[in-house]
Amino acid sequence: MAGRIPKPFIDDLINRSDIVEVIERRVTLKKAGKNYQACCPFHNEKTPSFSVSPDKQFYYCFGCGATGNVVSFVMEYDGLDFVEAIEDLAASAGLEIPYEKGVEQTPKVDQDFYRLMTQITKFYQQQLKHPAHGERAVNYMKNRGLTGEIARDFELGYAPDEWHSLQALFGHNTDTNKALVEIGMLIEKDSNRYDRFRDRIMFPIRDKRGRVIAFGGRVLDKGEPKYLNSPETPIFHKGQELYGLYEVRQKNRNPDWIVVVEGYMDVVSLAQFGVTNAVATLGTATSQAHIQQLFRVTKKVVFCFDGDRAGRDAALRALNQGISQIKDNRDIRFLFLPDGEDPDTYVRQFGAEAFSEKAQSAPGLFEYLMNHLTAQVDMNAFEGPGQLANLAKPFIEQIKDPIHKERFLQQLAVDVGLSEQKLALLLEVTDKPVENKAVKRSLPLTSTSQLTPVRRAITLLLHFGDMATLIKEHAWIDDLSMPGTEILVQLVEMLKNDPTMSLGSLIEHWRGDKAEPHLVKLAQEELLLPKEAITQEFLGLIEKLEKLYREQRLSELQKQAQRGRLSAEQKKEFQSLLLSLK
Repeated sequence: MAGRIPKPFIDDLINRSDIVEVIERRVTLKKAGKNYQACCPFHNEKTPSFSVSPDKQFYYCFGCGATGNVVSFVMEYDGLDFVEAIEDLAASAGLEIPYEKGVEQTPKVDQDFYRLMTQITKFYQQQLKHPAHGERAVNYMKNRGLTGEIARDFELGYAPDEWHSLQALFGHNTDTNKALVEIGMLIEKDSNRYDRFRDRIMFPIRDKRGRVIAFGGRVLDKGEPKYLNSPETPIFHKGQELYGLYEVRQKNRNPDWIVVVEGYMDVVSLAQFGVTNAVATLGTATSQAHIQQLFRVTKKVVFCFDGDRAGRDAALRALNQGISQIKDNRDIRFLFLPDGEDPDTYVRQFGAEAFSEKAQSAPGLFEYLMNHLTAQVDMNAFEGPGQLANLAKPFIEQIKDPIHKERFLQQLAVDVGLSEQKLALLLEVTDKPVENKAVKRSLPLTSTSQLTPVRRAITLLLHFGDMATLIKEHAWIDDLSMPGTEILVQLVEMLKNDPTMSLGSLIEHWRGDKAEPHLVKLAQEELLLPKEAITQEFLGLIEKLEKLYREQRLSELQKQAQRGRLSAEQKKEFQSLLLSLK
């Protein structure tokens, strides 16, 4: 993962990246006046409500409220985090990211790693057509019920039963062979190098951008291990990747739900029978990184496990990773299949519709947790309720969402026969009261504050940044005691330095800040007046704010004069303010 990216580079990248061009690579846009329109890619609709403004370098959906700049779109549409989105845009623009000194940088050789993995994927696919051993591999897949179409969709292949097939493919170039060792495709032992995968059906593992970063291999006959994954490499970290997530998003950018199964054969089999929203972890327990990735794409995650002890242990590990991330309308459910069944056999026997219904109606996280806890105690015994409360405590401490914590405490209180307040006190999980601190000078939150001159000035500058050059001196704004002045000063300073900054570039400076959603809301306002009228309005607002500042400053000097003498300079300022306010 790359280190810190300089802010000026991000600004330049956003200015260089045409949001219309970037979105049009992913969504079909149609010209509509000065903007472009499409059906929103973030929710299902039949009438276009998704609007892209080339002037503002901003998009907005009037249906679901999705909004942002070019970085926000790439993050949401491709399911990337911030750094990954910047790297993707930089690669498209042909720019090299100047990572700051002293922090880890993404090695340039990474691109060679991806190129090699692409070539290996094609090589394994070609081996399925090899006259000597391809027929055996194809017959195995047919016997498992896999069709040629599904093998094509997931780019399945075959690693021949040979020790040096990749060296034969790439030759004995020292650098290439070294790279193949680094990406886990060759094993180096006692100065000898040989293929890691031999005589296996090969499942390419892709990252969120669709690049092959690793492989999973399944033996054709009996052998150990039955499944073999690539090791950890510079481009593959199994605790952060999910098999099939890229393919899921090719079918549906934002599926209503995603089911997490235990193996890639389950993912492929489910897809073949119509369940195209399945992913699998890669030989590791579910991590918080996995769950965070999933919640970037969907609001409902169903973990599917076998009903045996191992499956229930895996479910408990997933619960521990997911309980802290439950909030808003996020939903985690746990599906346990009947004994002897796995997703592959179940969907073949009962069909995709039955599997989907069973998955979506599975117990939710808190229902499953309560069932798990009550199964460990005898609630009819005197000690039972107390044991239940103590078993629940470590889980309660992990719940971050206050509403879910409150509701779980309510249910637990009923089960143990105590009042909610008494239970919270005994378990020491009562949330501390929030201090009533003075509101800092951020954007106001109340509806009445929408009419303030500061808020209106910010709105006009977001849309017409070049007006900042009309303000000759602005230091006084920072001393004005009104909500939002801190943001107004920052805007003026940025736009005086670069009057051409687009609205999309400006908003980027507040990414992750509590002011961001309020600025985004202001950015969505339509200014219907001509530029000349807006300029006059802006100058009037600045004049009004400056008058308010003078009145405020005069009041401060008057109070100071009552407490003691003013300096000569303050007396001069006092007289000047009196004259200006007459």
